[in-house]
Amino acid sequence: MGSAASLVSIFSGALSFLCTIGSLCTDCWQVNSKGSVMLSVRCRGLWGECVWDKFVKIWTCDVFSSYLNPHPAAMITARASLITSAVAGAVAFLCLLSGCRYFSCGLQAPVKRRCLYLSVGCYLFAGLLSCFGVIRYCMYVFSQHQYEVSLNIPGFPSFEYGYSLWMAAAGDLAALVAAVTSYYEAVLMKAPGANLAKEMAADGTGAACTYV
Repeated sequence: MGSAASLVSIFSGALSFLCTIGSLCTDCWQVNSKGSVMLSVRCRGLWGECVWDKFVKIWTCDVFSSYLNPHPAAMITARASLITSAVAGAVAFLCLLSGCRYFSCGLQAPVKRRCLYLSVGCYLFAGLLSCFGVIRYCMYVFSQHQYEVSLNIPGFPSFEYGYSLWMAAAGDLAALVAAVTSYYEAVLMKAPGANLAKEMAADGTGAACTYV
């Protein structure tokens, strides 16, 4: 059971970081809806806007002229929360590896336990902060979409949620799962180091230890 909790926490932590970075790099938080003109595919992100022309088969991107210009509050919030969440997620993952009972880092059990506690705090911070930014941006896209649809302009490019937004949401959930499993491993199982030999023997990964 201990090895399962460790594997889930490591997998969830890595997935959280990759999804957060992927949502920032792909930068497609809004796509034109099916009801709009489909001569091209338009992606709006936190840093710019890209268009895929279906006739000439060209993908062109245009970044915002300045990141210091006035932008919607939801966009600024999403930028800040996702970047901070990515940094916190990287720190949390390093702490998780340092505190994991199956990784020998030359650390004593109390130190490894504190590393796990630190990873729990960082993952909670990263997940909740990113969740706040994603929810705020979802509300912004929803209100904007409703306004554009209410105009009833034929062919007007109304926008919906893009895949980068869903990727960021998946990163939020993975961070919270990593926090829960790390807490389970550190507190409920009295980890790290407690009954390690018995658990490894039960998992079929027994290790021989020599004491001098």
